[in-house]
Amino acid sequence: MSIALLLALSLTAAPQRPDVLTVPRPTAPEWFGIYVMGKKAGYSWSWIGREIRDGKEVLVGRAETTIRANVGGQEVSRSTSDEKVYEARPGGRLLSFIARREGDGGTRRISGRCDPTGCAVELEGDGKREQRRTGPVRETADDADGPRLAAFRRDTRKGAQFEPDRLSDKEVETRFVRRATVPAAGVEVGVAVVEEKDLEARAATTAQIADDGRVLEIRVGEAVVAKAEPESVAKRLDQVDLFGLTRVKLPGPVSREVPGALRFRLRGVPAAFAKEDPRQRVEPLAGGETLVTVRAARPAASDPAKDPPRGRPVADPELLRATPEVDHDDPRIQKLAAEIVGGTKGIYAASRKIEEAVYRRLAKVYGSSRDRATEVLDAGKGDCTEHTLLFVALARAAGIPARQVHGLVYARYGDGVDALYWHAWPEVLAGTEWIALDPTFGQPVADATHLALGHGSQVDTVGLMGAIQVVQVERVK
Repeated sequence: MSIALLLALSLTAAPQRPDVLTVPRPTAPEWFGIYVMGKKAGYSWSWIGREIRDGKEVLVGRAETTIRANVGGQEVSRSTSDEKVYEARPGGRLLSFIARREGDGGTRRISGRCDPTGCAVELEGDGKREQRRTGPVRETADDADGPRLAAFRRDTRKGAQFEPDRLSDKEVETRFVRRATVPAAGVEVGVAVVEEKDLEARAATTAQIADDGRVLEIRVGEAVVAKAEPESVAKRLDQVDLFGLTRVKLPGPVSREVPGALRFRLRGVPAAFAKEDPRQRVEPLAGGETLVTVRAARPAASDPAKDPPRGRPVADPELLRATPEVDHDDPRIQKLAAEIVGGTKGIYAASRKIEEAVYRRLAKVYGSSRDRATEVLDAGKGDCTEHTLLFVALARAAGIPARQVHGLVYARYGDGVDALYWHAWPEVLAGTEWIALDPTFGQPVADATHLALGHGSQVDTVGLMGAIQVVQVERVK
């Protein structure tokens, strides 16, 4: 959830066409309980206001979030805190930021000081410190309060949000949707409904903003809801088993053979999330159902004569870029990639070596999260996220265009329930052919139970939790 939405406030008595400085704000932080499919798994607070820094007035936004749950039998906890400082004026530029990540996944701090040419960034974590430089940042003070400005002005606005974890901006659109009346504390309350959408995402996050300035609710799909609560209530968490809570049950076991093909009849998959690609064909059905056929076949690049050489430029530079998470510019990642790949020239041939190396190198420990590829390398363990992260870093270090994929995969664990579980795996681009592999399961070709819902930075699939149902699964030729 973005800082802007956690800070979103609504219509109160204010000047017409208010700007970022004249919109009324609460004087104290606002607290929220975070619910995943009805179970409280975390809490957060946020605040925005003016302060004096170095003798100058600035606009400051702060937010903190804590998530705690059981994952694969292990209790995990993750806390994040973010502060951004802007020039105290409409359109004021971003002056500095601090992002802290603590708990499961490691501890790190990302800080930066910005000028019109970009930000000088320092990354600290696991006893290491490094400096980086970004290009110009487009986020302004208005973007810290985008939903509130859209609500007061009854309009749609476009802006940008700088993401410290990626060291880049993302395009965001915020729009006033409608007026509504909702129950709150036993009375009917008038609200403004505001949507904020990352333009790379396919679904918006929705906020209900009361006329007196309270944020009543922030919703990501039907599964994740942040509700306004007193601090003491917000911090009372449930015992949440994310594996059992979020899985999608199946009528029975399904085949994981490769080559192979499966046809899934699904409910609850919005058209925007029905991802069609060479592996996956999508057919809308009557009654809101979707037919998805997934084929796991021998890729064309498995023929050495058709396997493009690695190390060539690609149209999308993001597929080779180093980021704070995919830190493949680290000498250890570079060295290991060279050792694994050796003199292998072909993209797919080299990718198979990396897939096998990651599968063998990392212990399979669910809930043991790390945020950066180098941290995964040091820890030597992790779940699907860590396996995918290390694979992508090693692939990019070897000159192989690679990205992460988010979706569902078939598994049966100790309780014997056949289900699709939320999963991540990598894809590599060999010429014009996207090839899915799975280093978590040791698959040089990801089997047909891998249902893709998003890739790269498209993490909006979280909004589908609890909504997807499998009506039928059948093998096809």
